[in-house]
Amino acid sequence: MTGLQSSAETRRPLRVPTAEQLPPLLARSPLAIFDEAITFLRIQPALLLGIATVVLIPLRLIAVAMPGSPLRDARPDQLMDIFIGNLSQPGAVTAALITVILESIALVTIASIYGELMASWYSGRAATAGDLLVASIKRSPVIVAAWFLVHALEVGAALLSFFIVGMGGLVVGVFMMVTAPIIGAEKAGPIVALRRSSSLVSSKVGHCVAVYSLAGGGAVVMRLVIEFAPSFLGLELLRLPLWLTAGVADFAGTVASTAFVAATSTVLYLDLRVRREGIDLDMAMSRAFSRSKTNAATSRTDLRG
Repeated sequence: MTGLQSSAETRRPLRVPTAEQLPPLLARSPLAIFDEAITFLRIQPALLLGIATVVLIPLRLIAVAMPGSPLRDARPDQLMDIFIGNLSQPGAVTAALITVILESIALVTIASIYGELMASWYSGRAATAGDLLVASIKRSPVIVAAWFLVHALEVGAALLSFFIVGMGGLVVGVFMMVTAPIIGAEKAGPIVALRRSSSLVSSKVGHCVAVYSLAGGGAVVMRLVIEFAPSFLGLELLRLPLWLTAGVADFAGTVASTAFVAATSTVLYLDLRVRREGIDLDMAMSRAFSRSKTNAATSRTDLRG
């Protein structure tokens, strides 16, 4: 019975938020985008944070299972050294690098799902959890290819700009900020998504640099705060083992900060489309003509009656 209920839940269309709940389609300041990203996560927090958790769990398990990972065979009393960054343990450097790479891929995956979900919400389409899951799995080659291309460009730009304080990689990162939401919302391939992201950002570079900085700084602060609170409560009030509280707090902070950055990227994507393409006017006209057709059809029906 439980399996049938779970299957039914997966096939049941997700609730489409009302127009009042969705972020208004308008041009925003960098601080307003920062604030709207949090509002976006509050529309359906269980769904949006759940997506981040579902994506991050298997990737974290992969990092743990990698040969040489100190997390793989470590005793509980050794794990704290790894969580606080003690890289003297054998294999710790490799494990840390793999974890960073997989969390970066998870960010692109989550932002692409948010982009697809956002597109379905604004168009009034009710997707199902199964639709989102299947679509994200089918997109995984595109996501990995886009991630690889973006980071190859960042590394190349950083090397070329080595004598100019190595800022090239950061510049590329800014221009590629909305690649993931484009992949999800527009069903674009990696090359098309990169080119479109660069095109959208090029119209408001300074604006996007400010958002990039705020998102990065906000994610770091959010992760530190979230990691501190559970650790303090677990250690001081519940007297839980140090390794357990550190592990739970670290993962909770990763989920929250990754979801926040993905939401910021999605809201910025909307902002740039409003500024460059007037998508707010297009959608308003589409709704107006849709209502006109409905009213005309109703009037004809009344006349015939």
